[in-house]
Amino acid sequence: MLSIDLSVIVIFVIVWILVLVLTKVYFKPMSRVMRQRDGQIQQDQDATQEALDKYGKTIERIEEDIRAAKTSARETREKFERKAQKEKESMIEEVSQECRAQVEKAHQELKEKVECLRKELEPRGQDLAKNIAKKLLN
Repeated sequence: MLSIDLSVIVIFVIVWILVLVLTKVYFKPMSRVMRQRDGQIQQDQDATQEALDKYGKTIERIEEDIRAAKTSARETREKFERKAQKEKESMIEEVSQECRAQVEKAHQELKEKVECLRKELEPRGQDLAKNIAKKLLN
């Protein structure tokens, strides 16, 4: 059969001691460092995601504020345009009334001048008619 000598047992014990020492000195600290590093990476990823979420919410809020400002500006512009249109119409109506009044006044003045000239020319016309009639009859 197989004979086991003492050196094999010693090597076996040394290997197990080496495994235990390496586990305590190398593998456990390395595993602890790896877990800490994984935990830090996870925290960093969580913080990054949180920052991205915050950034997205901030962008949405800014875009909403911009839309509200555009709407407000459009409403204000439309309000001023309506006000300007009303003032324009009012001014046009006022000028139109003034023009009508001036035309009416000029028409009345012309009527009065025509009447005055008619009254002035009527006696002259009669005198001219008498002179023509005298010249024709003579």
